[in-house]
Amino acid sequence: MKQKVLALPFFLFTAVVFIMSCSKGPKGDTGAQGSQGPQGPQGNTGPAGTANVIYSPWLNVTFTSRGDTTVFGEMPAPELSDSVLNTGLFKVYWNAGSDAPGGEFVLSLPINEPYLFYTDTTFTNKLTLVVNPYFFVDTIGIISNIDISSFQQGGYNYQQFRYIIVPGGVAGLPASINGIKKPLDWNNYVAVKQYFGLKD
Repeated sequence: MKQKVLALPFFLFTAVVFIMSCSKGPKGDTGAQGSQGPQGPQGNTGPAGTANVIYSPWLNVTFTSRGDTTVFGEMPAPELSDSVLNTGLFKVYWNAGSDAPGGEFVLSLPINEPYLFYTDTTFTNKLTLVVNPYFFVDTIGIISNIDISSFQQGGYNYQQFRYIIVPGGVAGLPASINGIKKPLDWNNYVAVKQYFGLKD
């Protein structure tokens, strides 16, 4: 029985010596690179041609007289770089209504509209509204023959403007988005809004 008890410490000592003698040697040379594995599945992407579309919120614009029969207003548009002006697409819309629920009445610029304004309160003398946008670096200018400045009333904004910019580097617009098919009618604000998923 005594021999069996002594055998256990001897076995443990031998195991420790063996493990210590098996220390890690110097690092070997790096092996050759293995072959490339198969390509993984493609991730989800958004609709082509819409990722870089830029649109502003509805903006207040104040018009000032130019000293003749026209008034002039400006919208800041920092996305209108020189390259975008030369290769992009840009559009301006005017909400002749308000941002009240159901108050939208949006027209596409330019406007030559003979049925909206009158020169008197009896609505007998029509006045044709003419509004044209002009595009510069960082700025959109708007010239009108009637003062259509934005204003607030009853907690709502009236006669605001917004722009949409499609940079020239954006891929061609897909055949349809959100149920709207090409060719897209840029003068139909409701269709443009639905096509690009614009938020008011």
